[in-house]
Amino acid sequence: MEYTTLNDGVKIPMVGFGVYLIPASETKTAVSTALKDGYRLIDTAEYYHNEREVGEAVAESGIPRDQVFITSKMPPQPSYEEAMKRIDETCAAIGNDYLDLMLIHWPGNANVENYRALEDAQKAGKVRSIGLSSFYGKDYQEIIDQCDVVPVVDQNETHVFCQQVAFQPVLESHGTKLEAWSPLAAGSHQVFQRPLLKTIARAHHKTTAQVMLRFLFQRNIITIPKSVRPQRIRDNINIFDFELTADEMKLIRTLDRGKTMLE
Repeated sequence: MEYTTLNDGVKIPMVGFGVYLIPASETKTAVSTALKDGYRLIDTAEYYHNEREVGEAVAESGIPRDQVFITSKMPPQPSYEEAMKRIDETCAAIGNDYLDLMLIHWPGNANVENYRALEDAQKAGKVRSIGLSSFYGKDYQEIIDQCDVVPVVDQNETHVFCQQVAFQPVLESHGTKLEAWSPLAAGSHQVFQRPLLKTIARAHHKTTAQVMLRFLFQRNIITIPKSVRPQRIRDNINIFDFELTADEMKLIRTLDRGKTMLE
């Protein structure tokens, strides 16, 4: 596994395992499989309704807690007090005294108050690192301007069709790393059958998914691909034994539509 260092000195794996849309009844098995295959970053959220199962899989894995990086996210709350309550509830649901990373899941009406709750939770040792998800433009800048702790990551939709080429430098200028959710584009636009990606994949004896993840890795973007299929779980972490050429990177950049899947 390759790691990168966040702006607070904490190390995070470059490839993690996401559990969005995995039913609670399947989450424990999927996370257990991922941990056995070498994943050390597990990404969940209150909104996913599977935090408890993630915690159970980590606890039963036999892997020391300090060797597994657990991320969760809270929905935007109306006040500082409600945000603090949600942080405590997430820790309790996962069954841990602390989280490695806690994010505000998306912007709301009290972003600064929510983020200050994260700052205080960090001071109290409840979370090691804090950040954001799906914050852009003025919402991201508001946190930079009004809060004390620079977000370690901003988790945004990032894949070959939405490459965030303009926003990534903005984040990096403040010391925030881009973390990609939906790094495989949720299979949209027949991405796995794209001739360009298939040609590059054949040249490296890899899958198109591995090529897409490697493309993001070479741009220093953290990824959290999701699957419940054991073979795909194994494939998605197996991207560190090949390298895309400069020409291949340039060709993949031509797939960028500059839009999210919702646009």
